[in-house]
Amino acid sequence: MNQPPQGGPGNPPPNQGPYQSPSQGQYGAQPQQPGQYNAAPQHPGQYGHPPQGQYAAQYPQHPPGQPYPPRKTGPSVGLGILKVLVGLCLSLGLFGGLMHAGHEGIAAGAIMGTILGIGLRWMVTGGANAVGKKIPLLPSLAIVLVGTLIGAFAGPPLSEAHWKSEEESTFDELAVVDVEWTDGWMWDYEYFDKIPPKFYRDEARGAKKLAEVRESIRLDNLVEVREHVYDIAVNHKDDPNYQEAFDLASGELQKRYDAVLEKLGKPGGETTGDAEFAVDEDLRAAFKTILTDLAKAPTPDVYLAFANQSKLEAPVGHEKGLADEVRWVKSQGMTVMDPPLVIDPGNAFSSSYDAARRNSFMQVSGDAFEEVFDANLFVLKPLASSGDREGKFVFEVSSTIRRTDTYFHYTSSQADGSSILNGFLFAIEVDWELKLFNRKGELMYERKVKSAPGSSLSIIPQSSDPDWAVYSILMDSAYYNYSREVVGNFGLNPPVEKSAFSYSDYGISGG
Repeated sequence: MNQPPQGGPGNPPPNQGPYQSPSQGQYGAQPQQPGQYNAAPQHPGQYGHPPQGQYAAQYPQHPPGQPYPPRKTGPSVGLGILKVLVGLCLSLGLFGGLMHAGHEGIAAGAIMGTILGIGLRWMVTGGANAVGKKIPLLPSLAIVLVGTLIGAFAGPPLSEAHWKSEEESTFDELAVVDVEWTDGWMWDYEYFDKIPPKFYRDEARGAKKLAEVRESIRLDNLVEVREHVYDIAVNHKDDPNYQEAFDLASGELQKRYDAVLEKLGKPGGETTGDAEFAVDEDLRAAFKTILTDLAKAPTPDVYLAFANQSKLEAPVGHEKGLADEVRWVKSQGMTVMDPPLVIDPGNAFSSSYDAARRNSFMQVSGDAFEEVFDANLFVLKPLASSGDREGKFVFEVSSTIRRTDTYFHYTSSQADGSSILNGFLFAIEVDWELKLFNRKGELMYERKVKSAPGSSLSIIPQSSDPDWAVYSILMDSAYYNYSREVVGNFGLNPPVEKSAFSYSDYGISGG
């Protein structure tokens, strides 16, 4: 049997018994004979035997019986990039916070600077990781310390510089006069709610008030204009930062007062159209002074005070007046008692009835002023007789009631058309005096007139009337007619004239 060639150059070695691995022992390499055929080396990534021969040095073999070494690990590139991004966000956010709140002091700046340093540390260490490097712990902590120092010492001045610049630009923008939307709300939203109070300039509040006044005038809101005048006059008196706002608000009120004055009658005492009463130019001048003051006053209040006295003693020679009236009544066929009955005044001149008539005067004059004045321009208020007058404008109406030496008779009609004599009433006169006092209590105006109620009076009788009802009616008409005259002297429209009156029981039953 032919045998394959054994040995020799270019032939494989002869079989040495059963098939054996190319290696000796368990893992050892089998030396190669010169010129012996070798298997081609395995390419990286292919499965095969460990490389032999000339490639063995490039692929060192793991020593038999030894554990495999741990896998070599380095910084994670992905984690490094993430740290850089998180650190960047944290640094930017805390830098903004440092600029916003660093002005509060070193402590606040140090806290924010520390967090800023943490963000910077993450950026630096993350950047190193992204390129396969690692920064030791202590040097990385030094970055945090640097951030703390920056926040503590650089934070406050940087923050203050930031807010000073922000305040200046915001103020200049809001203080533009021609911008209609710049009202008080915009000042709150853009300035006072955003900028820390320590950076407010002194004139900022006054500038806001000025914007509010402009807005109220633009909307023709007289209520708010008056409120602004009140606020400045009471809460910011003598503050120069509010002066421009005060001048604008009070100037607007003055325009309204001047417009009303134009309607109160023509100058020179001429009446307006078919006015019943001539305008009193002295009264008008005093009233104008009051209105000029009210334009700058906290409130539009003017007070009305009353003073009254009655002199009901029978004057000297009154007997002759009574005798003359008795003779006339007898000449008309009426029976007269002897002595003639002079009706007692009862409660007609009491303080309670007088107080009720003052209310009537208040009503008449108040209604007349309300026709031409807005409630925010002029309000007439009663002043108690003992009320404090300090710092107030006061209209004082004084009346002095006197008996005269004349009489007139008082009759009532019967069912058959005849008249019976109830008695005789003494006649009265009322001396009226109107005075105006300024806030210092100085007299600004004074005028005296006299009225004789009953000269053209028609009485509407009622069965429940007391005997002295006519006296009360006389005084009712006197107050009503005088209030009409005063209103007319101002140049206002007086209420409709009344010629017929009936008795009013002002809460006191009389007899």
